[in-house]
Amino acid sequence: MGRFLIIAYTAYLHDGRVKRHAEALAERGDHVDVISLAGGEPSTINGVNLIGVPMPRYRGSSKAAYLGSYIRFFAMASNKAARLSMKQRYDAVIVCTMPDAVVVCAILPKILGSKVVLDVHDTMPELYRDKFGGARGAVGAKLLMLEERMSSWCADRVLAVHDLHRDRLRDAGVPAHKIRVVANSPDPRIFNRYHNHNPSSPDFTLVCHGTVTARLGLDLLISAVHSLRTEIPDLRLRVIGQGDQLASARALVDRLELNDRIDFMNLVPVEELPALLVTADVGVVPYRPSSATHLMLPVKLLDYATLGIPVIAARLRTVEHYFATDAVELFEPGSIADLARAISRLYNDPLLRQQLAERATNALRSLNWERQRSEYLGAIDSLFEEQDFATDVSDNRTNVEAGES
Repeated sequence: MGRFLIIAYTAYLHDGRVKRHAEALAERGDHVDVISLAGGEPSTINGVNLIGVPMPRYRGSSKAAYLGSYIRFFAMASNKAARLSMKQRYDAVIVCTMPDAVVVCAILPKILGSKVVLDVHDTMPELYRDKFGGARGAVGAKLLMLEERMSSWCADRVLAVHDLHRDRLRDAGVPAHKIRVVANSPDPRIFNRYHNHNPSSPDFTLVCHGTVTARLGLDLLISAVHSLRTEIPDLRLRVIGQGDQLASARALVDRLELNDRIDFMNLVPVEELPALLVTADVGVVPYRPSSATHLMLPVKLLDYATLGIPVIAARLRTVEHYFATDAVELFEPGSIADLARAISRLYNDPLLRQQLAERATNALRSLNWERQRSEYLGAIDSLFEEQDFATDVSDNRTNVEAGES
């Protein structure tokens, strides 16, 4: 049985990737501790021991506040990781971005002999450039690229979320031999066919869930719904999420007088999400085009496809890499008019909706959780196989020398 510590600046119950990975280790009998933002969850869930850091996740627009929130988390998580490691060494400490510099929390455990795994959920340089823009954004992105390389240098293994992400990390200077790909596949125990796609309302309902921020284009979707208010009188939109642009999105809905058509819901634990999604007719991924979003394989897209919900998605590089044009209804990213066209097309063609759902589900086969679970455990275990091989060679050499003496 191995001992593992996961450190993540996230709310455990709302982060499907962290939760899946922790439970995959626990299910096979490993001891798993997770240091994350405290969210009122029990101390143990499905064999995973949760250690909450008592602070909220910052979702505003202030660079100083972001930095302060990260530093506060680093300090408290580092302290907890150090104390736990000194009681009993972990075999590996798995640190999850963002930010990449969270790897500093694993310095003392590494000195004590733990392997370090850097799980890169998003590429920070591109996200920073998108969020803050201008010359400062460009300079900040270059500094974050350096931080990314340094953080990867501290790690024994680096996890990417898809093939294009792996290529981007390698091109940025992360050693190729350190990188393994583990995609963000939904857990089939939660996102399964028990939750059959079954729109329950006579209205035509769209759904969009996850983080609400400018690059993810919720405002474009709201505007598209507004443009179709006469053409599709029964069109509705359900938004499930939170983020730094949530207040702006609500204000836009008020300004366009769409309160009778658009509902907002807070984020819910992953286990409760499928039941909310399957009652919608179509899932929408309305991302804007940018260097960051072209590198994203949207988790919401994978969620919808797994549940058999037809998808409208922005025509982004990674989306096209994994999903053929006949598996999702693509629209030109950033275009309200083309997004409205895609919505109208699916509204008027129930057979197309069914075909899209079936093809998207088929496209997911290479990304299914069973395969990704094996990739994840293999990426972790390979660190110790190399170590065990070296130990075996040393033991054999000792035995030979003993026999010769």
